[in-house]
Amino acid sequence: MIEDVATLQVDCRNELGEAPLWCMATATLYWVDVIKPGRVFHWRKDTNSVDFWDFDDLVTGLNLIAGGGLLIHGKNQIRRFDPSTGKTFPVFSLPPSQMPMRFNDGHCDRAGRLWVGTMANNIGDDGAALDIADRDGQICVISGTSSRMIDANLGCPNAICWSPDESRFYIGDSCDGWLYSYRFDASAGTISDRRPFCRLDGFGVPDGAAVDREGYLWNARWGAGAVVRISPDGSLDRVVRLPASQPTSCCFGDEDRRTLYITSARFALSPERLQKEPFAGGVFSIRLEVGGIEKSQFAGGSGCSV
Repeated sequence: MIEDVATLQVDCRNELGEAPLWCMATATLYWVDVIKPGRVFHWRKDTNSVDFWDFDDLVTGLNLIAGGGLLIHGKNQIRRFDPSTGKTFPVFSLPPSQMPMRFNDGHCDRAGRLWVGTMANNIGDDGAALDIADRDGQICVISGTSSRMIDANLGCPNAICWSPDESRFYIGDSCDGWLYSYRFDASAGTISDRRPFCRLDGFGVPDGAAVDREGYLWNARWGAGAVVRISPDGSLDRVVRLPASQPTSCCFGDEDRRTLYITSARFALSPERLQKEPFAGGVFSIRLEVGGIEKSQFAGGSGCSV
């Protein structure tokens, strides 16, 4: 098994960096810091410059929008964001529920449908971590002006991605440690036949993921200081180590999509631990022999609700 080491790319020291996203048109890496309240960062490779936009809510994820702009996932609302004007426009809101819920990891299929997980809110108003008592997480699918919820019984949904041919849909649960695989019907936009795909004891818990052109999953492992490459049969193929114990997600970037960019977090680390991990919360990168798949863009309408 191959082991490599990623190096620091941006020393941003995010509290909870997440959701890296590469824009090919502008050679820009976007990512979020979930709790500041939320910030959306952008790093231009050609100038090595970094900046951010502040939002008045948690920012739990983002996607590129076909035609321009960013889709911003808040705690319980998804909005369009126009970087040129700073204006936001509502797209979707979670309905009220007895248990406070929030969005987590979310990505688009090739038809432009957004698939985003929901979970019991585990971040307090002061930014402190809250316990996840129930596995009530669902998968929300937003397409055009319609939406639907899929019961998935997830504690903390993560690692949403598809196989290169879109025959398989993957999602992980950071609470039980499993990555799951579904059959995916691309034309209908439906999933079926959920099966356990991979569980790696001793490698922390699964967080965000990306898929390479050979169909292998690259999965950030919170608590293990590593990103692992998992084969299509669910076996461990490769390990990339980081000088930060809490990697959160990854994406492929650069013109050839052979650079893996990795976000990380300082969230809940003790002062003693931060002394050992001074770059925790930074963005890391590593050049690879295999390239990744370009992430699809959101093609939804102006807004919808359940």
